[in-house]
Amino acid sequence: MRFLAVSDEIDEQLLAPTPPERAAGARFIVSCGDLPSDYLESLADRFRVPLLYVRGNHDSRYDNPPPGDNIDGRIATVEGVRLLGFEGCMWYNGEGVQYTEQQMWWRVLRARAAALGSRGVDIVVAHASPFGVHDGRDRAHTGYRAFLSVLRALRPRYFVHGHNHLSYVPKGTRVTTVGETQVVNAFRSIVLEIDKTPAGRPS
Repeated sequence: MRFLAVSDEIDEQLLAPTPPERAAGARFIVSCGDLPSDYLESLADRFRVPLLYVRGNHDSRYDNPPPGDNIDGRIATVEGVRLLGFEGCMWYNGEGVQYTEQQMWWRVLRARAAALGSRGVDIVVAHASPFGVHDGRDRAHTGYRAFLSVLRALRPRYFVHGHNHLSYVPKGTRVTTVGETQVVNAFRSIVLEIDKTPAGRPS
């Protein structure tokens, strides 16, 4: 099953009269944050599929929430695929949607317990990346160590994030495999495939 992931910068190709062939047949859309609400609404209208999202660090300025499903801190299911979301980035100046490492640990522990008590998750949708994977050198773009525990405990098929713009690092890595999980930077847009049967394998 194909799904579309977007983050951080508008991809005009997705709104062209004829959308790119790679996005054809996408069954749902996930947004990793820092995108205008009207853009997400346009994508939902264009593709006529469910939209699931988390807020990026700049998304506290939403005048109106996007038309989809905010999955921050909870599990949602689309066509048998289970998704778990985490909003925000590392605290660096207190403006917008930001969490310290300790705050994120508490948020992760609550969500992880719920996932382990059910059927695990297939996709984690976050704004920030796991520590040491696609993260930056400054505090604002440092990933969370708490997310490494999500990879170890839940072993999702994908951990999809944004925040670290590939336009700033043209040769930056978009996909990195960590254990059984593909960590994917969804900057602008990327189309991914996942089995319809849930693949989460909690330990």
